[in-house]
Amino acid sequence: MAPKISEAPTQYVPFWRDGRVLGVFGQIGFIILVILAASTIGQNFAGNVDRLGESQFICRDGTFSYRCAFDFMNSEAGFDISETVLPYETSDSYWYAFYLGFLNTLKVGLLGVFFTTIVGTFAGIARLSSNWLVSRLALWYVELMRNLPLLIVLFIIYFGFLLAAPGLDEAVQPLGLPIYITNRGLNLPWPVFTSSAAIWVAFLVLGVIQYQVLSILLARREAITGRPSNKVGLGILSFLIVIGIGWFVASAVSDTQGILATRASRIQEVGDMEQLILNRTGADTLGDVQALPAEEIEAAALTVCALRDSPSEANFISQMRSIGVPYKVTRFDRPDQASSAYNEGSCEVFAASKSILAAERATLESPTAHIITHVTEQPVVLSVPVREGLNLAGGTRLSPEFSALLLALIFFYGASLAELVRAGIQSVSKGQSEAARALGLNEGQRLRLIVLPQALKVVIPPLIGLYLSLIKDTSLGLAVGFSDMYRNSIVTINQSGRALQVFILMMLVYLAISMVFSIILNWYNARVVLVER
Repeated sequence: MAPKISEAPTQYVPFWRDGRVLGVFGQIGFIILVILAASTIGQNFAGNVDRLGESQFICRDGTFSYRCAFDFMNSEAGFDISETVLPYETSDSYWYAFYLGFLNTLKVGLLGVFFTTIVGTFAGIARLSSNWLVSRLALWYVELMRNLPLLIVLFIIYFGFLLAAPGLDEAVQPLGLPIYITNRGLNLPWPVFTSSAAIWVAFLVLGVIQYQVLSILLARREAITGRPSNKVGLGILSFLIVIGIGWFVASAVSDTQGILATRASRIQEVGDMEQLILNRTGADTLGDVQALPAEEIEAAALTVCALRDSPSEANFISQMRSIGVPYKVTRFDRPDQASSAYNEGSCEVFAASKSILAAERATLESPTAHIITHVTEQPVVLSVPVREGLNLAGGTRLSPEFSALLLALIFFYGASLAELVRAGIQSVSKGQSEAARALGLNEGQRLRLIVLPQALKVVIPPLIGLYLSLIKDTSLGLAVGFSDMYRNSIVTINQSGRALQVFILMMLVYLAISMVFSIILNWYNARVVLVER
């Protein structure tokens, strides 16, 4: 019989040496510290609120309540905003001024993220280029931007380039394009959506759905037959066909735009403008008209009344430009002003929507002496800036303040993104590139199909923090007078004396923006995360 092995007696471990017990006590202690910290901050906040006095929390009826802390935001703002996305008047409320500042912050932030991604990606790829000059230029750009404070970059662009740009008479036009760079800012062509754009957008959505369905069907056919198909090429081709059909459908069914002209002018359609100009100049073709002296062209130009920045103006002017008819536009803020100028003979035609033209024609002395002519409407019209007198009309203008802030954010954070892209590309093993070359892929295909998709999985996590920093640094626009949320908030504080409430609003908005960006990018990161096998 085998001898019995006696068990060693269990040693008693005191609770103050038991790791499990100490872990529980540690968690309890941490919770207590958090509660104490929150209590201290709350008491400090309450004390500061008491010291601010009841004047900070006056309700509309004159009583005092913490619930009325933001009632002052309904008061008249009374200050100007130099650049707004929506119409603004000084009689609008602080709430509306804060909202416009938020839109400006969002506009420069989103554009900054978009263009920073493009600049940073190309600069990162250029850092690894086999061309010595390209790689050196990219290196100098990255090192220069990364070793300068963002505020210095902003001041250099604003004071050294934009404000030092020439005046309108000597405006810089890169490559002869309709882009004007002056000390007033940057004027660019800009798309204008007309009333038929909704129909075309519906076809855009249909095209996207059709692209996804076609990709799924082609992928299933590949799985069954084993033969590859060009899913991307066929998908893009079908998408372009759908949106092309949508463009023609939207243009054909739209009947909202027109021009008002006298019956004596014999303008029955837009094409009659050409003959009108030829009769005035005695030329045979519009090409001959363009060869005439500038004074004769201006004297023969068609005079147009239009509503300022309206789709009708952009649509009609676009057609005049495509035909080659010279024109002069007088813009008004209200339809009655435009119709009065037309009635007085200041312009030959009045371009607007047919509903406006019908209403204004009824106010004329002899409505039957005037005719409304149909103007074909395109879903999206490109409004191009042109010189008119001492100003530029059409397109969109980016103020020097907005342009400086946007460019500073793009160049500064583009350099940081370039380093992330470079590190991501270098994280992909050389064997992947060698295998791509062995398969006969060129350098562009190697980067697009093999290297960048794998590098993206490494770049995304630090990219989240970079985008969040870019959004928050839009507040530096205050240094050059850009009317973002921070600048409008500071003006509100100076006028109202309610610093606590305004800073709480700013904190919540910046926190919300950061949370949205974090959720979207973390969701995308989870989809492309590296999976180890």
